[in-house]
Amino acid sequence: MNEIIKKDCIEIYKEYYINLKKLSGKKILITGGSGFLLSYLTYLLIYNNKQNKKKIDIHVIDQNIKKFTNFKNDKNLKLTNADISKKIKFKTKYDYIIHGASIASPVYYKKKPLETINSNVNGLVNILENYKSSKKPKSIVFMSSSEIYGDPDKKNIPTKETYNGNVSCTGPRACYDESKRLGETISKIFHDKYNTPIKIVRPFNVYGPGQNLNDKRIFPDLMNSIKRNKDIILFSDGTPTRSFCYISDQIRGILEVLFKGKNGESYNIGNTQEISIKNLAKLAIKISKKKLRVIMKSNLDKTFNVDCPKRRCPDIKKIYNLSKWKPKIKLETGLSKTINYYRMQK
Repeated sequence: MNEIIKKDCIEIYKEYYINLKKLSGKKILITGGSGFLLSYLTYLLIYNNKQNKKKIDIHVIDQNIKKFTNFKNDKNLKLTNADISKKIKFKTKYDYIIHGASIASPVYYKKKPLETINSNVNGLVNILENYKSSKKPKSIVFMSSSEIYGDPDKKNIPTKETYNGNVSCTGPRACYDESKRLGETISKIFHDKYNTPIKIVRPFNVYGPGQNLNDKRIFPDLMNSIKRNKDIILFSDGTPTRSFCYISDQIRGILEVLFKGKNGESYNIGNTQEISIKNLAKLAIKISKKKLRVIMKSNLDKTFNVDCPKRRCPDIKKIYNLSKWKPKIKLETGLSKTINYYRMQK
């Protein structure tokens, strides 16, 4: 486990020791547990097990489990290389489930739209059908996305959970946006019909160590340029704004919803501080202490910026009222951690 990720896990562990203790002796299923976001949660649970005699049984289902090859001898970590959208008969009675298996990068989900829909929709139905009766877990979390809001108008920024969204159902990003929206519909139906203990998390623009440098989203692109000492190229005018949330803050929020969230409800998790993409690139250069330029170009993919939101900023009053959760890591600090992580990588 990388030292920066380990330090983040230690900080989360110190804060959530009492809550994590509730998982001792329990079984947790994490789909997409090798992905950027939920691999952090998996690392946290592995770290937790090393601190306690009573272990958590962790089961990760993902189509790429190479990230955890160093832990293959861990008796409390089960790794299954499988497509969650295929029909799976679950025999284990899990106490907690987090479904996050999905393609999340626009560049890649545009290339695999049906696979993206299947993981978000069929994967979720597979899980819920297996656990709608006697084998009900204590808590299930469906990892949705801030993308379900589409491109909000000015009146709906910061964006509340009650906003229905401004989303294209046929555009190039629709396979992801609409399958996440349908996943939320399915979650609510199972809650209402079968009393399924499911909650919905809507992450806002998560960044941090561990993201694949070939991901093609803004942070991997920035880190690639800094690592290779090349000018940063932005395929836009740089004016769209985002509210970036450091990954350890996001994990803290997921834990809050897992343990305290109300069944059948959704929660925004993110930072409320907006920054333009151009200014983000400039800040990354400043922190890296590199002499690089920010260059604007047009992308050869004519759909690259189609349906891309001009602003994204969450209203987080709901999760704050639930548990007093709010982000702790400032963008400058998170950027520094992220840059240092990639400097350590070969």
